[in-house]
Amino acid sequence: MKKLVLITRRFPYYTTEAFLETEIKFLAQHFDEISIYPSQIGVLKREVPKNVNVIDDFSFHFQNKVKRFFQTIFSSFFWKSILDYKDRIKSIKDVFLLFKYSSSFVSYSKFFLNQRNTLDSSIVYTYWLNEAPHAFINLRSDHDFDFKIVSRAHRFDIYEGLDSTISFWPYRDFVLKKIDTVYSISNDGKNYLEGKYFSSKIAVAKLGVIDLGGISIRSEKGSFSIVSVSRVEPLKRVDLIFKSICDFAQFHNDLHVKWVHFGDGSVLSKIESEVTLIKHPNLDVQLMGNVENSQIYHYYKTSTVDVFINLSSSEGIPVSIMEAQSFGIPVIATNVGGSGEIVNDNNGVLLVSDPTIKDVVEGIDKIINSNFTQNIIKTDWNVNFNAERNYSDFTKSLLLLR
Repeated sequence: MKKLVLITRRFPYYTTEAFLETEIKFLAQHFDEISIYPSQIGVLKREVPKNVNVIDDFSFHFQNKVKRFFQTIFSSFFWKSILDYKDRIKSIKDVFLLFKYSSSFVSYSKFFLNQRNTLDSSIVYTYWLNEAPHAFINLRSDHDFDFKIVSRAHRFDIYEGLDSTISFWPYRDFVLKKIDTVYSISNDGKNYLEGKYFSSKIAVAKLGVIDLGGISIRSEKGSFSIVSVSRVEPLKRVDLIFKSICDFAQFHNDLHVKWVHFGDGSVLSKIESEVTLIKHPNLDVQLMGNVENSQIYHYYKTSTVDVFINLSSSEGIPVSIMEAQSFGIPVIATNVGGSGEIVNDNNGVLLVSDPTIKDVVEGIDKIINSNFTQNIIKTDWNVNFNAERNYSDFTKSLLLLR
């Protein structure tokens, strides 16, 4: 029997880890039995295939924070981590980092020690390269369990010391030596891990989105439509998008410019206030807030979209860019993380990692003055980020492990 044990944060609960909604369908076609262990559960639960069992027991164990606190304080692992990383501890924040890592490690270790029947002869697939694979590596070596261990690696679980990432990942070198395979979602992530840890265990397994069969509509002469999709948080630099579009509208007062943003976050209210002060009669701004992906797809199918913009300061490979390109929409993006692997001269404009307003405006001008072909953009997406292709290849690689 081909068994897969999938370790997630929340999937299939909540709306996070959205890529798994598609990926699980491909995994279920090739594994006889899949067991999902989320660490947090909620009311909203997405559908999974019939041969996928969602087991909530670990979440009850993991979310018992009082019990976890005392287990961690009295664990030898935590105090060993303090000794092992005494030279890296610069502040109480670093002690907390080690405590949090140890707490998760201990929680995974204690719970899954009693799950031998589920784990043996399986592939354990952790969706994040965090504390979980370390715990499973120790279970396999210390208690003679029989299973393979793989992890995906995205962004926060790869890079260290960058915006919105932790200062260092404890025991990363050890994990990369003992794990069977790490699947980075980008070449940039693979290169980072190989360069820093000299690991030979890193492969690339790109994510993807389903082809919904649409091609976007271009604006008529005299109009220009811009779309962005992201959380409205500082690292996403939505404020820079807004300021750049204001300047673009001022320079092109003969154009009717429309900007539509999908997503909310901690600084949305600030941007909403700034929008009320717009002095450009030719600029129309629509802040749509948080919506279902289906609404974004519907917009791409039925509304005019001339360019998609992402100005994040840190990324893995943004799903929002994949989605836009699947509709043949040209993209402007910053050269951070794996964005340079998805945006090129054939499908858009790749800006420097920290662009000025002038850089962004020039990027929009380049889109207007270039003849980006929607079919070429969609073909490029199909080769690199079509979910059916990428998840089929990923599933086949997992099956070769056993």
